Amino acid sequence: MALEVAGKVAPVLAPGAVYADLNTAPPRLKRALAEALSPTGALFADIALMSPVPGKGLKTPSLASGPGAPLYRERLGPLGAVVEVVGEKAGEAATRKLLRSVFFKGMAAAVVEALEAARRLGLEAEVKANIAQSLREADEGLVDRLVEGSLRHARRRHEEMLAAAELLLEAGVEPRVARAAAEQLATLADLFSSGEEQI
Repeated sequence: MALEVAGKVAPVLAPGAVYADLNTAPPRLKRALAEALSPTGALFADIALMSPVPGKGLKTPSLASGPGAPLYRERLGPLGAVVEVVGEKAGEAATRKLLRSVFFKGMAAAVVEALEAARRLGLEAEVKANIAQSLREADEGLVDRLVEGSLRHARRRHEEMLAAAELLLEAGVEPRVARAAAEQLATLADLFSSGEEQI
């Protein structure tokens, strides 16, 4: 659809115009858009909106990349837009947003799954409070501890997540996130098969 729209707009684009794509899309598509519009002389800007738009509007924080990114920021900045230029190539803004999405949307899925099981087991308030406390106490060091702990204790945590998946099934909740975590930990355990001595 994005390529189709760009194709329809291309005939009326003038050299130096900025064509900004604010859709969430893979970097590959952003690069394809930039290439498709290049013959027009228009400058393509890959724009990644980094928070929900309602309530913020033009002030929604965004990342921009591609040849049109600086001009996009120059033109919208005075109107209140919050734009950070992160690269000269289309797709660089999208890459950053999607990597962040892996974490945030993945975390949201894990919270939803845990709370649904907790609700069915009569423990929703307790589990919700525990999650909230963990988020309040989070800092940069936690990121390092999460990665290091996953590598160091992959085999044990794999077994733990299999047990968690079994618990969710007993509660009537499909353990999609728990199973995915178990799979990832199994892969890590295989990669680092010599165990704690490697870390």
